[in-house]
Order: sequence, then C-alpha cells, then structure tokens
Amino acid sequence: MHEDHIISVRAARKYFPVQEGWMRRVKGYVKAVDDITFDIRKGETFGLVGESGSGKSSIARLILRAYDLTGGEILFRRADGSVIDVSTLSDRDLRDIRREMQMIFQDPYSSLNPRMTLLDLVGEPLVIHGVGSQGEIRDRVAELLRLVGLRPEYLTRYPHAFSGGQRQRIGIARALALNPSFIAADEAVSALDVSVAAQNINLMQDLQEKFGLTYLFITHDLGMVEHISDRIGVMYLGRLMEVGPTDEMFAKPLHPYTEALLAAVPQPDPRGNRARKRVPLKGEIADAMNIPTGCPFHPRCAYADAKCRGEVPELRVVQAGRQVRCHHAETLDLTGVVAE
Repeated sequence: MHEDHIISVRAARKYFPVQEGWMRRVKGYVKAVDDITFDIRKGETFGLVGESGSGKSSIARLILRAYDLTGGEILFRRADGSVIDVSTLSDRDLRDIRREMQMIFQDPYSSLNPRMTLLDLVGEPLVIHGVGSQGEIRDRVAELLRLVGLRPEYLTRYPHAFSGGQRQRIGIARALALNPSFIAADEAVSALDVSVAAQNINLMQDLQEKFGLTYLFITHDLGMVEHISDRIGVMYLGRLMEVGPTDEMFAKPLHPYTEALLAAVPQPDPRGNRARKRVPLKGEIADAMNIPTGCPFHPRCAYADAKCRGEVPELRVVQAGRQVRCHHAETLDLTGVVAE
C-alpha cells in the first residue's frame, strides 16, 4: 500500500446467495461487487458513479464492514500510520476503527431517529465510545452544529422540526463527532433540491479543507461528481469500467459506458459549444444473477464486436493515471464534455 493512500481495495468481491424452496437451497448468487480494485489517496475526494444496481453502495458498506467480504481485502491506513485489513478485524478491533471511518447516509429522513433530540443524535457516537462527560458531550455537539451551519439552540429539538437539507447537515455533524479521517457519503445530496444540495456540497468541501478529510462520494449525478471529485471510478454490474482524474475523464472518456453517461448530462445551452453527439444506450442494466458473457456492458454498447461478447476485459492502465476495462480503448474515439 502506497504511503499516500488511505484506502486500498484489492480484488474485492461480495456475492449474495439467492435461495429458493422450503429447504432454502442456493440457486445462484447476486454478484454485487466482483473483482474491484482501486485506491483512495489521503485528502482527496474519490467519486463513484453508475446506474442504480451497479454496486456503488455495496462498496461503501464493504469498506466500513457493514458487509463482510466474499473475497479480497480492504486496507485502511490509520491516523498513526499503521495499515490494517478491515475485512479481518474482530468485532472489538472494528469498534475502535469506526472512530476513524464514518458514513453519511442517503436518506436524511430515515437515517435519524425521530424520537431523539439533536443532542442525542449527534452525541450518540461520543457516548458509545465513552468520549467526554455529559457536559463535554453537550459542548462538543454545540460546536459540531456550528460547524455545519446550525444554531446550538437547536440541541433540544427533534428531526421533524428541520428541512431535508438541515437533516443532512445533522448527519454530517454526527459523522464528524469522533474526528474521522475518512468519510463515505452514499448519495448524500440526491434527495435534496439542487440549490440545497449545492450548499451542502460546498459545506463538505469546506470541512474537508479544514480537517483534512478524505471522501468516498457515491452518486449517480455526474454534474455533482464533476464539481466535488478529484478522481472518478465508473461502475457497471459490480465492476469498475474506468478510473481516472475527473477533468480528463469528462474531456476524453475511454470507455463507451462513461461516454453514454456523459451524454446524458443536461446541457445549459444545447446549441452552444457543449453540444455533442447522442450515444445510443440500449436496454437496461442486466440482472446481477445473470451477467452477460464477455464484457458485461456489451449488450448495450454501440461499439461491441465478437471479442467483446466472448472475452472478459481486464481493468488495465492505458494512460498515466487512467485505467479502463475495454478491449478497444486505444482505438475508440469517444466524445466527452468540455466546459465552455
């Protein structure tokens, strides 16, 4: 593991068994994550994008050990510089690691207990880990609320008194309570209005700069990921299709799936110099129990040939800092999005 990396995911797999009948016999597996390898550098925001069902959220849950790996390893560099394999930790050791790894959940309504006040919600991680006295916890929660733009007087209020954007800020405050170094944000702004989402994204960037945080930012909104991410990984049917710096991927994608996703990004001025060709994307994402042979994207790809249908491509380096899972990456002339 390179000294600049805080997370290294190596050949990670997560298969969910599908059972049938009264004897619960396993008839197959849903391959939510299949042979995923990537690194996240300290202090960066790594964006993970793809359609629903591509395995993005499963990756976050594997990193935080909400799910157990079927295979592979997930390495995490702690604040003291030591490196541990999260997938092999005992429950006791995992409890200690959770102070350094936190998550912001997608739904700001269901992720907060409606019967708990802000003091209880934001202070719960401190209580669980035995950090501070009752008075110190109250002061810490007040400080966290100020950090996310909420008034300390709200300590005794319940979640129903707040808007969706404010609830998500409460979730951000709770994630920051134990001073983590790594935060996974799973569709953290997808349920919010555009203006409110932009405000919360700006808040997350300010907090990242202030505390040196590292983010895994999971979303289906490429416009949002372009704004916040340093590098992007594109997922499809449990596999990484492409990885690279955000500006390079938007300007010149190397995988047809990335090109198709970029073509779907709304244009402020369709007649201006952002105008681009429409990329045909046939059908819907396949069943994760019956992944197509060869390249998993080939049934929907406009450039697929016999090799794509019969041979599984490997994720390989084709340029400095760029990886792609495509047989024809060097010969395809794909269209990206270039800012005006």
